Amino acid sequence: MSEINDDWDILETADHRITIEKTADRLEPLAQEYTEVKAQYDELGVRLEQLEAEIAHLFPEEAGEQTQSTRMFDVTVSRTERWTWDKEALEREFSAGEVPDYVKRSLTVDKRKFQKLSAWEQERLKYALTRKLDKPKVKVTENV
Repeated sequence: MSEINDDWDILETADHRITIEKTADRLEPLAQEYTEVKAQYDELGVRLEQLEAEIAHLFPEEAGEQTQSTRMFDVTVSRTERWTWDKEALEREFSAGEVPDYVKRSLTVDKRKFQKLSAWEQERLKYALTRKLDKPKVKVTENV
């Protein structure tokens, strides 16, 4: 009876087992260093977030970009603002007639167009607007 060989037979050779052992020997210190560096990286990431929060706390909580200078650094904190509209309130404000209960009408307000409206028109809709600041972005540059 003849022996049947397939492509997987190579995995059973002694040469291949030696190659795997050599790879494992080289892989062990790399994996060890990786776990150590990853732990340091995670720890530094947590500290960086704490520093950003402490720096941001020293700046006004308002949308936009503010910069303060020290002897050695320029520190900039940027905050963007997210607007969300109460769709039910807008629906009540602009309902043009009955809509079947299986149809949803989603009303939103374009921010740029809203800002161009007259003060009276803006006041009419402000009750439906919620404004939230996003997480601040902190940038520290060394003075040269």
